[in-house]
Amino acid sequence: MKKFDIALDVDDVLAPCLEPGCKLLGIDPMRITDWDLNKTDLSREEIQALMMVICSPEFVRNQRPHPGAVEMVQELVNDGHRVLIATAVDVDCMGNRTEMLLRYFPMLNRSNIMLGARKELLNVDFMLDDSPYNFGHAKYFVLMERWYNRKSKGFLSVKGYSEFLTMVRQAASAPEDGQIHVGKVGYPGIVCLVGPSASGKSFICDELEKHPLFRKVRAITDRLPREDEEQGREYLFVTRERFQEMLQEDKLLEHTIYAGHAYGICKDEVEAIWAEGHIAIKPVDINGAKAIKSTYPDRTLTLFVRRDKETLLKALLERKCPTEEKVSRIMTLDSEYANESLCDWTISNNGSLSHAVEQVLRLL
Repeated sequence: MKKFDIALDVDDVLAPCLEPGCKLLGIDPMRITDWDLNKTDLSREEIQALMMVICSPEFVRNQRPHPGAVEMVQELVNDGHRVLIATAVDVDCMGNRTEMLLRYFPMLNRSNIMLGARKELLNVDFMLDDSPYNFGHAKYFVLMERWYNRKSKGFLSVKGYSEFLTMVRQAASAPEDGQIHVGKVGYPGIVCLVGPSASGKSFICDELEKHPLFRKVRAITDRLPREDEEQGREYLFVTRERFQEMLQEDKLLEHTIYAGHAYGICKDEVEAIWAEGHIAIKPVDINGAKAIKSTYPDRTLTLFVRRDKETLLKALLERKCPTEEKVSRIMTLDSEYANESLCDWTISNNGSLSHAVEQVLRLL
């Protein structure tokens, strides 16, 4: 496992800043639509008042870490990385900021607390920051997504600490040539979308298929087509005897049984997509993803689609399917979330569908 120099911002990355500052002044924080306050609809007087509040020694002294921040830093330290704090703080507040950090993050090396606004001078492997203006010389600049920086495009971004930790660990276990390889999937290859029920795998797959790079893999099944299904559109329908023949002839990359019917992915189907110069894409369960990767280890990228549990549960409950099926899917959610560690990378589907698609395209 490689060891990295990782710089972490404090305000609105490790600890809340703008939102509590706005609340003290009675300002709606949603009016802040850009990290640069001058680009928002706040008046000059409101901006000055807000800056006076969040730059005051009392405010800095009373800041508390976001839930999960301390645990993430501890995990990074436990993994052997050198964690630096890169925080732009007023000169009069430097002592208070240092005191706050040492109180809540005792695992930090005191000499790794860097106070000042010139973050572009830091030469680190990873920088986690909420401002797109601070990317500097970091090898991998990662934007912590907040409500006011969602317009920023073209950056690696995460929605939370677990995503950042996963990203660092994937990079740490990558080959020693210094590059992050999320599988060696190239052009062409196959992308396997893994995730819990209602995580949005199929919707992401359908959106990606609109892009000229991708072709969706059709599954093969021994069930009969439904009234609205056509042979060769979503599925290749075969007899049960033919399915068993293909299985015995080792023509299937993976297969499973669902509701009494067999489903699988045929090698010829995937390789025909490659022959046309396209990337194959398919939502599969974790076992299917592992099976495909065992056959094509250098051409398979497994992506875990993460969606927050509350939204996911709501989507499951609204599905038009038998209650027993809903209960079964809900009962397996925790084990399905645990599959994230078995995938090459995680993409977030907690925002817009287009954002999830952009994450896939950036990885490739």
